[in-house]
Amino acid sequence: MTALPKTLFAPVVDPVKLNPKFEQLRTWPGAEPTRKILDEIFQEFDDPEGNFLEQFQTTGFHSRYFELYLFAYFTRSGFSVDRSLSNPDFLVKRGDVTVAVEATTVNPPTSGVLAKLGKKLSELTEEELLDYQKNELPIRFGSPLYSKLQKRYWELDHCRGIPFVIAIEAFHDEESLAISEFALSQYVYGLQQVGRWASGGKLEVDTTSISEHTVGEKTIPSNFFGQPDAEHISALVFTNSGTNAKFARMGHQYGYGCEVVDITRLGFCFNPQVDAMDPTFFSYNLDEPPLVECWGQGLVVLHNPNCLHPIPRDFFVDAVQGYIEDGVFKSDHPAWHPIASKTLIHYLGDSKKKRLPKPLSQRGCVAVAAISKREFQVVCGFAITDLNPLFEEHGWFTDETYSFLSVVIHDKIDDDWSYVILARDQFFHFRAIETKLSFRSRNRARMQLQLRIAELLSHPQRIFPQEP
Repeated sequence: MTALPKTLFAPVVDPVKLNPKFEQLRTWPGAEPTRKILDEIFQEFDDPEGNFLEQFQTTGFHSRYFELYLFAYFTRSGFSVDRSLSNPDFLVKRGDVTVAVEATTVNPPTSGVLAKLGKKLSELTEEELLDYQKNELPIRFGSPLYSKLQKRYWELDHCRGIPFVIAIEAFHDEESLAISEFALSQYVYGLQQVGRWASGGKLEVDTTSISEHTVGEKTIPSNFFGQPDAEHISALVFTNSGTNAKFARMGHQYGYGCEVVDITRLGFCFNPQVDAMDPTFFSYNLDEPPLVECWGQGLVVLHNPNCLHPIPRDFFVDAVQGYIEDGVFKSDHPAWHPIASKTLIHYLGDSKKKRLPKPLSQRGCVAVAAISKREFQVVCGFAITDLNPLFEEHGWFTDETYSFLSVVIHDKIDDDWSYVILARDQFFHFRAIETKLSFRSRNRARMQLQLRIAELLSHPQRIFPQEP
């Protein structure tokens, strides 16, 4: 990676003021994928208030990091982004819809009931965890959400008449990133849902109303979306993955640090089975990823049923969509949704560089199979022959993870054969990354493209940035 015009990691304050988490990110060799992808995102990031670097490196590390994550998601997922104004944090547009987005975080309290009585996740029994989710977490979420409500951003000239959204992430505890949207959804809708198996193993969900949440002498009303002025909030956007772990995995997909860092991800994901009450455990190594991770993976959108300016369900792409229907909370999930995960990063240095790639005969299952023209075009978004009428497509292929697409092409003028291999660029659009020309037969071109995709799968890179 060549040197970039600006960086997040050149200290702009006295070293004694640097946040320890920032300093570890800046100096630890194992953070190479994270640093490189963060700096790449930062090149396009505007700082209208002029204090972003100072806060990112000191007291505002988590909140500013969360803003960078949101910016990465928006700019890499098909949104146009305006950060020219200091408030709110983002004006984002996709299609004909413009939405104002303000970011906030849940931070450790310095005074009050939660500072005195608040519990750490690692200390909780099963019973205490249930009470923590029902009472303490809603109070923790409620404080920053209420503060943002008081700002009345919807009254600003550039926010009038458009949807307004609050994006939130929790950083109040070392283990708070293990928190799912469960507690937040209970609080904002004032509903508690408990699953149970009826006869025959059919899952049934009982829904009851929640009026308040209490810790010690502190009580707050439930149903945030039902509070005064909350009709101006179109939705909440929640994630537990706008962190180092997310950027490390995404950087690894871009090919950064793959020769020196080993990354394993494990956790729990949504189980789509109708009668399943429990999530699915997963674990994989990013050197052989079973999927291509997008920036929106892990996002949850909670739509306000009482809002003045609703947002289309498909506006925030790749996210879970939570909403109320017939008085019951429901959610639409992408094909694969992680509920909570842990990312283990090991710096191996030269010892990893010295490893020889495994030959195909010693690697796990690899499949590069033919697909239909229709499936190719649905995934890819276009036809190769649209670019040149002298070409004819004669076969379409992909691997099991849809990381790479390929097509065999017949040149009608030279009467020979070629193949083109495509992969995702930084905006998740499929673009050609390799072309091989002048095969004498279709069969030869087809075999070589399948072998080449198998070779590409032996390296962790799945994102291939190109000039816009």
